[in-house]
Formats: sequence, C-alpha cells, structure tokens
Amino acid sequence: MQTAIKAKPGRYIAIFCSLALLLLCSTIACRPEPPAIIIFGATPSEINLGQSTELKWGVKGATGVNIDQDIGEVSATGSVELSPSKTIAYTLTATNAGGTVSKSVVIYVNPPPASPGDTAPPVIKNVSTSSETDTSAVITWTTNEPGSSQVDYGTTIEHGLTATSDELTTAHSITLSGLEPNTAYHYRVKSKDEAGNEASSTDNTLFTLQEKSPYSLELLSLEWERRSEDTYGLGEPLVESKYLFIKGTLRNTSHATLRAVICTMNCWNDDTLVKYEVYVHHGPALPGYVFNFDIQTADDPTVNNVTVDFADSQGREIKAIEK
Repeated sequence: MQTAIKAKPGRYIAIFCSLALLLLCSTIACRPEPPAIIIFGATPSEINLGQSTELKWGVKGATGVNIDQDIGEVSATGSVELSPSKTIAYTLTATNAGGTVSKSVVIYVNPPPASPGDTAPPVIKNVSTSSETDTSAVITWTTNEPGSSQVDYGTTIEHGLTATSDELTTAHSITLSGLEPNTAYHYRVKSKDEAGNEASSTDNTLFTLQEKSPYSLELLSLEWERRSEDTYGLGEPLVESKYLFIKGTLRNTSHATLRAVICTMNCWNDDTLVKYEVYVHHGPALPGYVFNFDIQTADDPTVNNVTVDFADSQGREIKAIEK
C-alpha cells in the first residue's frame, strides 16, 4: 500500500523561488569587479602649438586597455609624449569580464599668436623730375615694394593740388599738367602699399620752362672761334687779349614783326655751363627779314664748346631751325 504525499500549491512556489534566488546569488558571486581607472591625465593639459605634453594612465583589473586617436592598445600603466596640432580629446577604455569603463581627457592647444602683418611702409628712392615743359612735368621715383603713386604739389609748401594713380608698382611716374610757365612748384611724393602703410618724401622743387615764343627763326649760319688781339697804350707794355667769339645769320620766318631778338652765348666745358654773354638785336625785324649777330666774351681756357639761344622781347624762347 502506497501513501501519497500531497503538497499544497503555495509550498511549490516557495521552493521554486528559493532555487532561483540561490542560482542568482551564485552567478553574482562568480562575476569579477569592473576595471578601475586609477589615473588618466595630461601634464600639462594646455600647451602652445609645437609644444608637447605627457599623457599618463594607470588601470587596475583590466584585461584590455585602449586609447583612441590612433594610440590603440596599451598596457595597464604607461605614458606617451604627444604634440597635437589642435585641441583634442583622448578617451581611455578599459574592459574585463566584469564590464567596461572609460574616461576622457582634453588637451588644449593654443594657436600661434596672430601675425601683425605688414607694418612697414614702402621705401621711397630716386625722386626726380623729367620732361619739363612750360606747362607740365613728369615726376618719377622708385619703391622697394609695390605701392600706389601720389604727388602733392603747388606753388607753396602747403601744396594744395594732388595727382594720383592707384596702380601698385615699384616704378612710379606721375605727369603734372596745367602748370604755369616759368614758375617754381613745390612737390612731394607718396606711396601706399597693399597693407595700407604709407610713405612720404621730403619737399622738392621743380621749375617749369619759360613759355615758348610764337615767333620762329631760321639759322642761316653759325660759327665760333677763339680770337686774340694786341692792345697797348702810350708808355704802357703790349697786352695780348684773348676772347671767345660767335657770329651768325638769322631770318625771321614767322608771320609777325619781331620787336627784338635776345641772343645768349653759352660757353660750355662738356656739360657744364662756364659762362654766358647776352646780345640784343633791336628790331623791328619784319617777316622774312635777315640780320646778323655777333657776340664776344673774355676767353676761358676750360671752354670747349659754344652754343647760342634765342628769345623774343618778352624772354620767351624762340626755336631756331638750322638751314
């Protein structure tokens, strides 16, 4: 005869729960602790571009340690010298059977200080005038770097007038026009580079030419020579006088009567004017009129050439065309 043991429903549930709890506790007791990151930092944490810093770490209980930014797998403890080109974050990740932990550190990289840029103005050299006429002149100069061109000019040192060119160049040329004949002008030049740095020269002076005469002459003949003559007086010794002599023939080819012609004898030593002498042919010289002139002056042994210029009664230059 068998005897059946009957258990109450509540008792089966209690037994099942007790077994599940026992299994859970056994599993937890067997799982290890996650890794511990003891240290992960950079010294210094802020650098200037081009400097380096030391990234140092220490991990406990990890089976694998990895640092991103192309560093990769590393040992549990260690350090590496870094020289990043910009601010960057490094993350260390440690793992084991108990889990994964991570920590990040930022290395701040200061960019280089901004360059002050170009602060030097152009260097102005070789300021000069050329091609002067009675109403215009050309001002030229050079600079060591490309720059604009400006000329301040006027009949006083305050100038008052300006001529400019915005083209950036190292060889500058500005033409001044509308000037008064036979007048002194003050001027200074300026140049500004692309960065806005401006340079200015000292004050200079130019002279416009005398207004040209409306009359015209034809030079029919011209010659010069050295002459000498003996002079003596009663009871005085003989004296030899030496002088320079020039003579020529002119024709009035203009359609108006010349009141007078001023003839200037220029005595040169190569390109240097040694002396001059003036002769005035008093008119009237009608159109087509032919007349002679001759001028003499005491000799100077350094003179090796003699020329002659012509002007009307107002001092305006007359261009004489050689026949």
